[in-house]
Amino acid sequence: MLKINSFILQAHVYLVASLIPLLVNLFPLKKVLRLLTPSRRFQPYRDAGSEEIAAIIRRRLRDPANMRRRSCLREGLMMFHFLCLAGKPTKLQIGVYAPRADQKRTRAHCWVMLNGECISSPPREPVAVVLTHIQKR
Repeated sequence: MLKINSFILQAHVYLVASLIPLLVNLFPLKKVLRLLTPSRRFQPYRDAGSEEIAAIIRRRLRDPANMRRRSCLREGLMMFHFLCLAGKPTKLQIGVYAPRADQKRTRAHCWVMLNGECISSPPREPVAVVLTHIQKR
């Protein structure tokens, strides 16, 4: 049974990874977060461990065809979605880095916290957190 569930989880990860670039381009972030936040009652992957889920996601996102500059956002949205589907107390955060004189763009980073620990790519330098999203429903 676990092997079938693992196959379904992997297929689901591949599907969502393909859809996220489209969702991010079509909708504002608030709507994307709403779409990717499942109900607390729906936990089809509750038997999967957080490390197994993270490994499957990292394997799928290893060489992204889309969203190369925003790979942390894609990884964060994926981690948040699937860890919520596993019933894990997950928190998605987005922060901005201090501006630099040589850069014209605002630099930001997205990461996921699980039980107080960063489970996705952590910020490489201090950031000001501008958004924290948790599963409420």
